[in-house]
Amino acid sequence: MPNNNFENSFNNGIRYFKEKNFKKSEEEFNSVLKIYPNNIEALFYCGLMNFQNKNYSKSEIFLKKIIKIDYKNRNANVILGLICTNLNKKKDAITYFRVAYENNSNDIEVLNSLGSSYMSIEDFEKAKFFLNKAYNINNNFLPVCNNLGNFYLKQGEFLKAIEMYKKVLNIKPDYASGYNNLASAQSDLGNLEDAVKNYCKAAEIDPKNNTTKTNIIQILRYINPSNPEVNSLTDLNNKIKKIKIPSATEKISDQEVINFYKSCNELVNKYLKDYNFYDTQIWRSNTINLRCDRHFDVFNQFKIIPQYCFGCYKVQVELKSILDFLRLYFIFDNIDLAENNSRKCMIELRTIASGTYKGLIFCSGYESAKTAQSVLEKALNRNIKGKLKIEIKRGCTEYGIEHPNYKVLDETSNDFMKYNEEWKKKENIIDNNKSKYLRDLNAKRQTSLKGANLNDILIINNWIYYAKKIDDLDYKKLNEKVLKSDQIENEIIKQLDFRKKEFNKSFI
Repeated sequence: MPNNNFENSFNNGIRYFKEKNFKKSEEEFNSVLKIYPNNIEALFYCGLMNFQNKNYSKSEIFLKKIIKIDYKNRNANVILGLICTNLNKKKDAITYFRVAYENNSNDIEVLNSLGSSYMSIEDFEKAKFFLNKAYNINNNFLPVCNNLGNFYLKQGEFLKAIEMYKKVLNIKPDYASGYNNLASAQSDLGNLEDAVKNYCKAAEIDPKNNTTKTNIIQILRYINPSNPEVNSLTDLNNKIKKIKIPSATEKISDQEVINFYKSCNELVNKYLKDYNFYDTQIWRSNTINLRCDRHFDVFNQFKIIPQYCFGCYKVQVELKSILDFLRLYFIFDNIDLAENNSRKCMIELRTIASGTYKGLIFCSGYESAKTAQSVLEKALNRNIKGKLKIEIKRGCTEYGIEHPNYKVLDETSNDFMKYNEEWKKKENIIDNNKSKYLRDLNAKRQTSLKGANLNDILIINNWIYYAKKIDDLDYKKLNEKVLKSDQIENEIIKQLDFRKKEFNKSFI
């Protein structure tokens, strides 16, 4: 009788699993496990269906029971590895994949998973070994070809990445991610026209994919496509670009600010629905690579300030109204700086930093900053109605908190901080991992186009929601019914009282 019950429940479990009726399938397999608690197949099916339902903790319970019975079980180790990957437990994932690899060193799926996992922890030498081994076994296996493309992209070998992504698309012509990846490599190579076309192809295949939408929106900061009607987003961006930003060479009235925003936002409301944009900073950048990610790696690991950052100064403006903040955005778009310095408008969301609305101009040296400040002050005096604060600062806020003397600007002061040459050894430790920075180093930098674009208007909507949250009532003049920004809500929820106080605080 138990054997009949076992066989019926087991077969029913498989049938329900194939029908994707996971609830009934798990009930049947649980009946099997009551009779034979160590039945590996039943345990695996229960683990697999919970994995597919993203119930990872429950899936692990079943799969780890298999591991206790059969430590080298390939399928259990692979799924456990995938669970760890999804939970960002990268090193644990590698441990499981390695067990499966030791069981069969030619298992192409395991080789691919190992290559991808080592790439995620920036061990590019091992990633290359496993991906190449998998590719030699089957050079038409799509996941391996795609991951090799990703590998070459991270290594800054853009032509090789493009070749591999094209192969991926030959294997699967309707693969949206393949077009996204191809476009990213073409963008890094400086081929923006082809990049736009391929991002748009990805959008044709998967029109609901927000990553693709974001990629299109962001690349349009640097290019006006030859065919702006190729995609609804490129067409919308083109419509917005026809709306002229008010000139900062003349005084900009509140009504001009309001009219500009409303004209742009009407287009967004008409042509772009159900999309959350997560950026909060508007840049006008030049082709100089500031390498901020590398510098913060140095700082975060050793709490030292990189040598490069001792020559980095910025002109910082703080404002008290969303309307004045938009005026600053207009100024930054039009300002004529001798070095065409990179600059950005940002809302303050860092818990360690004071203020609310800020503008920054990045300068290579104190004298350069003084020159930029002089040019900026003329435009500010002409256009900013409310209170403002403008000053020159050195490097990043985080550095000055850790090393207070770094904030001293007077080179004649005894407190003026100079670079500690002993720190070079620690910087070299970071730079020894050159592979991590090759994509950033080799990518062709682009200069921002002047004028409004879709990217800017979506960010301005986030700014207006921020204004609403901090009780800047000027937001009502722009958009009293501004849509909720998930990004702002998530960032500001734990610091709302602090940020409101910062908004209401007088400048010293």
